[in-house]
Formats: sequence, C-alpha cells, structure tokens
Amino acid sequence: MRFAAFFFSKPFRYKRPKREIPVLSSADRSNHFLHNIQKTVCCYRWKGSGPKILLVHGWSGRATQFSVIIEKLQEMDYDIYAFDAVAHGSSRGVTTNMPELIDSLKELTQKWEPEILLAHSGGGFSSVYVAAQIPEIKKMILISPFDKVTDVFEKYFQMARLGEKARELMYSYFTRVTQKEVKDFSAAKVAVSVKAKVLIIHDKNDREVDVQDANSIAKKLKYGSLLITDNLGHRRILRDEKVIEKIIEFLTKHF
Repeated sequence: MRFAAFFFSKPFRYKRPKREIPVLSSADRSNHFLHNIQKTVCCYRWKGSGPKILLVHGWSGRATQFSVIIEKLQEMDYDIYAFDAVAHGSSRGVTTNMPELIDSLKELTQKWEPEILLAHSGGGFSSVYVAAQIPEIKKMILISPFDKVTDVFEKYFQMARLGEKARELMYSYFTRVTQKEVKDFSAAKVAVSVKAKVLIIHDKNDREVDVQDANSIAKKLKYGSLLITDNLGHRRILRDEKVIEKIIEFLTKHF
C-alpha cells in the first residue's frame, strides 16, 4: 500500500516542449513560500494593465502548458499570474496531493487577488473549492475538470491492480495524511457555493477525465455554462484555436 501510495502522490515531470519556451522566457519569475503548507513554489507573471487572471495547471502539468492562451491574453493586456504546484514544473518536491494544491491556490489567490481563475483538470477541481470560499472571484474557466477524487483513486487502483484491502488502506492513509476525508472530496458538492460566472469546457473524447464530470459540476453551478468539444482530448484542448476564441468571448462578455 505504501509503495502504491508513493507513486500515486508523485506527479510526472514531462519535458517542456519548445513551443512553451518563448512564453517562459518572457515571464517575471519568483519563488513564494506558502505558509499554509510550509513549502515554496515557482511563480510567474506576465504584466499587463488589464484584469488580473490566475492560471492553474493540473496534475503532472506546469504553468506554461497554457502558453497559447497566455499569448492571447498578453495581446489583450491582461495581468497574468501562474505557478508550478509543489513537485510540478520548476517547483521543488517529489510528492504532493490535492489538498496541498487547494491550499496553495487559496493562499496565492489571497495574495494576488485575481478576479478570474482559468484552470485545467485537477487545477479546475481545486479552483472550484477556492472560488466557493472567495466570492471576490468574478469569473472562472474550467477546462477538463474532474469531479470526485474517488474516481481518480479508483482508476489508479485498477491500473495498479490493488486488492480491496490495499484500497481501503490507501483511503485511510490519505485521509490521515491530508486530514481530509478523501471520499467526501467532490467539486460538484461545493459548486453550489460558487458565486462566480463559470464556463466549463470539456471534450467528449477525453480519456483521462470523463465528460460526465463536467456535466455534474455544471448542474450545481448557479451561473454556469458548458461547452462540449470533439476530438481534442485532455491536453490538446488547451491549444485549440476555437476553444481559445470561446474563452476570450466569455472573458469579454458583460453579464
């Protein structure tokens, strides 16, 4: 169980593709110590005079995955913030978990005071939790978000071929480590408290996060809309021209 738990907590650090280098080079970089989790993360800013927007990557992701979106936001003079979560990108660490990502995002949101969150996958899950607690967030774009943490666990259990006893031990272990009841973690459950205007974008052919997760979250939002795409998968969706057009349309629309 402990062996399986270690690899479950260890994100992959994928090689940064060349297309992300120009955006990385143009960023103001800094390190921020997060008091909530007593760890340091690498942060980025692309200065602009427009609205503040905070970008939140997903598990095994990095801030510059949003490079195409960042370039478009720069053209519109948005004040753009992002960070590499613990054990991701250029931030130190080997293991982490979703409560740490939520706590990191909450502390940085309170520090930078963005009015918009734009997030992918597990970053979307975390953003729902943070937006439910911080009503100053006016708009939120969630791309390929997942709903229940237990679904992530179950997929891993199947891949690792863990028996029933090891599965229950892992649930108990992470509940103890995070001091959160793992089986209660659901973005849809807390979405009812989100006051922001929300656009959810999800591909129906996403093999990592089922499109039904987006539907579950959207149904609970007070001001939510859902865009379903086709054949963009889980990550290519971040670079699709039509998706970015919809994001910009949402950001510039007055409600």
